[in-house]
Amino acid sequence: MANLFLLALTPLAYRNARALRPLACFYAGVMLLNGMGHTIFTVLGRTVSSVHFPRPASGFYSSPFLLGASIYMFIRLRASRKTSDS
Repeated sequence: MANLFLLALTPLAYRNARALRPLACFYAGVMLLNGMGHTIFTVLGRTVSSVHFPRPASGFYSSPFLLGASIYMFIRLRASRKTSDS
């Protein structure tokens, strides 16, 4: 549901709406942590000492896309900040 809500805000994002910047930054941070988590859990083979799972962890194959998309979002946010502040 959150993803659908954010998708509905796309027209505002294309207009570089200032109010969306904190939300976009938060969302990119969550996706970055999510991608890193799937990768780290695959390397460790567990989340906590009592929860083990076969490797690779679920979500491991899509985690590079999460990492790439979140880094790209941070780059675009930084670039759009320069144009909106001037």
